[in-house]
Amino acid sequence: MFQFLKKPHPFIFNAYSVAIPGVASFLIILLLAPLDFKGMEITQRSMYALCIGGFVSVIIFSTVKLLQKLFPTFTQEDRWTIGKEILLFLLVVFLITLGIFLGIVTLYDTPQSAWKLFAKTAFISLCISFFPIVILVLFEQYLQQRKQFKYAQQLTQSLKVENQKLQIEKQHETTSSNQLQLKAENGKVELQLFASELICLQSDGNYIEVFYEVDKTVHKKLLRNRLKSLEELLPKNTFFRCHNRFIINGNYIVQVAGNARNLELSLRGIAIKIPVSRSKANSISEFIQTL
Repeated sequence: MFQFLKKPHPFIFNAYSVAIPGVASFLIILLLAPLDFKGMEITQRSMYALCIGGFVSVIIFSTVKLLQKLFPTFTQEDRWTIGKEILLFLLVVFLITLGIFLGIVTLYDTPQSAWKLFAKTAFISLCISFFPIVILVLFEQYLQQRKQFKYAQQLTQSLKVENQKLQIEKQHETTSSNQLQLKAENGKVELQLFASELICLQSDGNYIEVFYEVDKTVHKKLLRNRLKSLEELLPKNTFFRCHNRFIINGNYIVQVAGNARNLELSLRGIAIKIPVSRSKANSISEFIQTL
């Protein structure tokens, strides 16, 4: 259960995030007239629907903006999870409930006890909020999926003919002694190879898995070292740290795929999909263009 809540989730906040819940709340109250709204006249119900719809939009906008200002680390897009999305939803519903409750207490003389009134308000708010939130999430997921798919297609199409370029580099490097020396933490040289032979590096705890290609055969070597130490040795024009666990050779990228959550890279010669951190999504495009 806790692992599910920690799964990455896109943090989407735009005009749709504010408008859709407000408009949906307005239409639900006006047209469907749930719960106590059914007994109201259309004019009175319209006013209530308009006020509540506007209040919902204001609460969503204010809550997210305030969280971004007070807790910038918590709302970082690269660290947003399903659990945080649910927590944000519950916070917004609570604030909407509290606002409507205070409005009723201030404007009307009700015989109900405060707790009963608050519980009833919370129930009504939750029922009305559920469908707008579901509509919003599905709509945003659709837009994000579509955006990521188009973005991934553009990146894939912008990739050059990698095989030809890699062969040219290899032919040039075979006449040079300028090889990379990958060392372990103790300073011992564990692997010596040309930059064009190195496919990617994957961090695994205190170790690094090195994927490289020699004579059209892919090999894997395990080194005890930190990814940052080896990153400093690699040419920045062909190597890119796309994730906190991965450094890739751009000349081996054959496809970029995307979904609503993130981008993934397919590299020639290895089966694993390389994730791209959400904070690096824009940088990977610039990197590919410079290859």
